Amino acid sequence: MHIILATNLACPLDGLPLHIGAKQVTCAHGHSFDIARQGYINLLPVQHKRSKHPGDSQEMVLARSGLLNSGVYASIADKLNSITLDLIAGESGHELCMLDAGCGEGYYLARMQRALQESAIQKQLALIGLDISKPAIVAAAKRSKAITWLIASSKQPPLLPASVDLIFCLFGFPMYDSFKTLLKPGGQIILVEAGPMHLLELRKIIYPSITQTPPPDVSKAEAVGFRLREEHQLSYVCTLTSNAQIMNLLQMTPHYFRASYEGKQAASELETIDITVDVVFRVIQC
Repeated sequence: MHIILATNLACPLDGLPLHIGAKQVTCAHGHSFDIARQGYINLLPVQHKRSKHPGDSQEMVLARSGLLNSGVYASIADKLNSITLDLIAGESGHELCMLDAGCGEGYYLARMQRALQESAIQKQLALIGLDISKPAIVAAAKRSKAITWLIASSKQPPLLPASVDLIFCLFGFPMYDSFKTLLKPGGQIILVEAGPMHLLELRKIIYPSITQTPPPDVSKAEAVGFRLREEHQLSYVCTLTSNAQIMNLLQMTPHYFRASYEGKQAASELETIDITVDVVFRVIQC
């Protein structure tokens, strides 16, 4: 597998193709966007922002990096890579494009790059990581120079229509209308979502009561023309061996904002905990 830089970037202001130069990307109408010295491109216009600093903060990015780099979620990355390799092995095209929509600090996509390069698949592939958080993309750009990293919105992704073969959405908010526009005919999305038992032990500590909620159904995807192609489940128990790991895990999840002060205080006093990782992978196709 030969990894190439993306050639399907679109101007976030008018949708025209962006041409990549040495230091800038430009469209035919003269809109230009700098390529940062770290290698990423900011394609998030001010009018597309809901706040001054949208997305994950620097503190959240550091917490996520610390937890993911410890290997606690490595099995999730390995399962994602396995499913992806199976899917693209059957693709007929020689040149493919894959997008991680909401890539965070790039952990999963960087591991995907390594798995693809080690595979025997003979194709050219562009990998794109997109996130609305600038701190996340700055961190992601340090993981790989072969991946095209973009500060951008998944709701208004700056990519050309019908130019993407596969989209990843991990623990995020899938924008099915936007994704369908981006995908080539027959293109696919891999959804990775928390199962009902995910982080059960931690949730019991930070909440007075808990519910075991299944992942969202795919009715919203089906409403815009997607169909469920396959589903996989991954479940295992691992041990967090330090308070730093525990707090990093809590801070990188929505539970950090939902938990009470008492719940956070209880978590801050833990030095070790066994946690259940329960994840559902679903492949949907248009």
